[in-house]
Amino acid sequence: MKPPIVYTEHAIKRMAQRNVSEDQIAFILQYGYAIHRAGAVLVSLRDKDIPKTLRADDQFARLAGTTVVLSRDEPLILTVWRNRDKGLQHIRQKSRFSY
Repeated sequence: MKPPIVYTEHAIKRMAQRNVSEDQIAFILQYGYAIHRAGAVLVSLRDKDIPKTLRADDQFARLAGTTVVLSRDEPLILTVWRNRDKGLQHIRQKSRFSY
């Protein structure tokens, strides 16, 4: 059994600002593309990550470009952001390690 996910105050604030619910976060974590960068795990939902049967549903299609940042060591969500145009490109430019 997986431990429950904990949200930081910052993540809760950002989720409210970006109108992203906990159920949508769970969807992104399930289907998104995970990258380990800057001492964290970044899970980004790309268009092609959304199952074909759900792409027509606006509830899921609008999540494309959303990134969830998790702590590498524990199930802790640090923040959430959206960048539909160049979100993944921005992530790949980040340092692989935190110094």
